[in-house]
Order: sequence, then structure tokens, then C-alpha cells
Amino acid sequence: MKMMKPKQRLAALLLLPLLSSWACSPTPETPAPGEEGAEHAGEEHEERIVELTPEAAERAQIETVPVGVRSLAAELETTGRVDFDRNRVSHVSPRIQGRVHAVRALLGQRVGKGETMAVLDSIELGRAKADFLQAHARHELAEQNLEREEKLYADRISSGQEVLEARSAHSEADAALASARETLHLVGLRDEAIEALGYDDPQASLYPVRAPFGGKVVEKHVTVGELVTPEQNIFTVADLDRVWIWNDVYERDLRQVHLDDDAEVRVDAFPDATFSGQVSYLSDQVDADTRTVRARIDAENPDGKLRPGMFATVRLSDPHAAGSSEAAPERPVVPEGAVQRDGEEFLAFVALGPNRFEVRELQIGRRAGGEVEVLAGLEEGERVVVEGAFLLKSEASKDSLGEGHEH
Repeated sequence: MKMMKPKQRLAALLLLPLLSSWACSPTPETPAPGEEGAEHAGEEHEERIVELTPEAAERAQIETVPVGVRSLAAELETTGRVDFDRNRVSHVSPRIQGRVHAVRALLGQRVGKGETMAVLDSIELGRAKADFLQAHARHELAEQNLEREEKLYADRISSGQEVLEARSAHSEADAALASARETLHLVGLRDEAIEALGYDDPQASLYPVRAPFGGKVVEKHVTVGELVTPEQNIFTVADLDRVWIWNDVYERDLRQVHLDDDAEVRVDAFPDATFSGQVSYLSDQVDADTRTVRARIDAENPDGKLRPGMFATVRLSDPHAAGSSEAAPERPVVPEGAVQRDGEEFLAFVALGPNRFEVRELQIGRRAGGEVEVLAGLEEGERVVVEGAFLLKSEASKDSLGEGHEH
């Protein structure tokens, strides 16, 4: 073993107390597993506060209501699509070929039942009317001839054979007249119009195309001078005072939907309007791919605001659940206006004091009667903002982006 030199021994003796002191001093504590994450988690969920100046609060006209606690009736919300009431839609076609003489109905115009929508100039109609007039004249002549022959036979002037021939001619004329009349019936002429026909009518070939019922012209496929046939759809008329809303109900929610259940319909175009309806149809089949059942709502549409093709939000109330053993438990409840949506999150603003509010993330449950059930995030008695929340949401967004907010 190599011996240390005197200077090396002296240095070692001087360092020994320092090394002993370091070894005996407490070691800095290392955070226990999970403690650091918990600290950060606390930072992530720290209170989000929004403060407004008195002037800003006054401009926002903020109103608050206390959080109540009660049980909400079962209600189901689905997305649907507005459609025509297919029982009140008619594709209008002429009953006879003709060239368009005039167009009286315009796209979007409301028409009454029996109102003339277009006028055709039809050679076929003119020929049918002429055939009827000729058949009518022959019938009158055959009738007169039969009366004359029967009188002559009674006076023993005419033979029985001549009477038989007159009766046969009268029968043929009678059949021809009935056939000509039926032809005019088929093109839409009523008996009173047929009886009024005359040889000197300059409009004998004009044929009116009439609305089958009152409604709105939603399609128009005709112009003046065009040749149209019975196979062509020249107008579509729809009664929009009542519409259908088709929506798909998930299999798991079927027990909440029944025929004649009341429905509340809303569309984005008119956010402040509510339309009443009822469940009129529920399919007996479940779609194998989507696991949904097709349901139809009949909704009143007196102002014509609901238009086919619109997307709609449908809320179905389940009156059968109100008195059942499966009634919902009592939970915090707030008005719909208190719940704000921020992406996938639902938020509410809780009043902490004058012009001071806390942003709360919510878990929501059922909706019914303009109220929302809160599963987590609020307590009974806390006051939440129901008016002016838009400004608070804007201020909270600024704060989260580091832009600050108004003071």
C-alpha cells in the first residue's frame, strides 16, 4: 500500500468534517409518485373567474336565478328532417293533350281548390265536344223518329218492322251520346258544363287545368306555347299548413316513444319559435345498421315557417313515465338559458358576488319543459346566469387565450 505524503494527509483531515456534515444533512424530499401530477391537476381545475366592470355588467343586463332541485319528466331529443305531408301533395297533370294557351299560377303562389292554374288549347277537346254535339243531335233525331213510328204503328199506318228499326236506331244513338258524354267527363267537364255546350262557342277547344285542393305551388314545369300531355307533371301543389318531420329513434330509447305522444319542434332558422306536433307513425322495424327506428311527427305549420328539407330538433315528452316506478330522481335543475355549449363541453356561470362569476363545467341529463337536469357541477341554491351569459362566455374565452378581460 502506498503511503500518503504529509501534505495529502493534511488535506484529507481538513475535508473530513465537510464530508461528514454533507452525509448527515437531510436529503431534499422527492415528491411521492402522483404528488406532482396532483399539483398540476389542481392547477388545471382551478377556479375560472370572470369579472366585469359595473358598466359592462349593466350593458350585459345580467340576470340570475337560483338552482332548484326536483325530478324532471322523461324527455327525448332527436334530430329530424322536415318533409311534405305526403297526403297533401298533388302532382298536377292535364287530362288531355294540348298546347299551353296561358299560365295563371306562378311558383310559390297560393292557389285555392278548383282555381285555374293553366289553360290549354286542345284539338282533342274541341273534337270531343263536337262529337258530343253530333251525338246529341243524332239522339234527338232518333228519339223523334221513334215517337213518329210508334204513333204510325198505333194508327195502323206503319208496320211493326219499322218500329223495331226505329227502336234499334234510338238505342244506338243513346249509346253514342252516353259515350260522348263520358269522354267529356274523363277530361274534367261536369254535366252542367256539358249541357251548356253550343255550336258557336269560340273557346270550345280551351281546357282549364285546375288545382285539386288549396295549397302552394312548389313546382312549375310549364311555359306558354309548350305542348303537354297527360303523362307530364306541369305543377306540384302542396298544403304546407301541416308537415311531417321524420326522425330516427335509437333502439334503447324506444320505451320512451309512443304513438300520439306530444312533440316540440324547433329549427335553426327560427330559434325563438316552437312548433307543436304529435307522433303519428312508429316503424315496426329496426334498421340493422344504425339500430334506429323510423318515427314521424305531424306538426302544425300555420305560418309556413317549416319548409321541407329543413333540419329540426324534436323533443318528445313521455307522459307514461311521470307516474311510473322509474320516475327520475331529484337533481339540480336550471333553465335552458343557463347552460352554454363550448365545443363538447356544457358550461354555466355561477354568481360569486357583484359582477364576479365562476365558470363551471357541467354534466347534464334530461331536458323537459325548458329546463335541464344537472348531474354534476352545480349545487342547490347557487345562482346561475340566465341572461347575459353570451358576454361572460366571450370574456371567459378571452381569458383562456391570455388576452385578458374588461375591468
